[in-house]
Amino acid sequence: MILRKGIESDLKDVLNIEVMAYENPYWNKNMLLELLANKTDKRLWIYEVDNDVFGFIIDMRHKGEISLLNIAIHKCRQGMGHGLKMLKIYIKSLPDKHSIYLEVNKNNIKALNMYTKLNFERVSTRKSYYNDGGDAINMQLVR
Repeated sequence: MILRKGIESDLKDVLNIEVMAYENPYWNKNMLLELLANKTDKRLWIYEVDNDVFGFIIDMRHKGEISLLNIAIHKCRQGMGHGLKMLKIYIKSLPDKHSIYLEVNKNNIKALNMYTKLNFERVSTRKSYYNDGGDAINMQLVR
């Protein structure tokens, strides 16, 4: 299991995971190409097991704060602990001084439980944040 910076040849796998993981995928090919070309302050991290792409993280870093913008595991690899493993590797790779934030749909109980296991705490709620009217829970990693 490794977590590495994304490269252009990962694009097909990332788009496939994005489409399978979300009913309404946000990240499209052009957005990911900009990200891979380092034209934004966002970065793509690839989670591989035995040279197969199992998942990815998209983050944004700014002045000691990191926002996790997207965390996804391939549909056929979900429920096997890969999301937890990927995030543990990611968090371990970061300096302790960084604050880490994310938001998650309040109805995504599996993800909420995983983040809680990793010491993320609820900070606030964004009402009607998602297109379907669902609320987002803002969380911060407590170290």
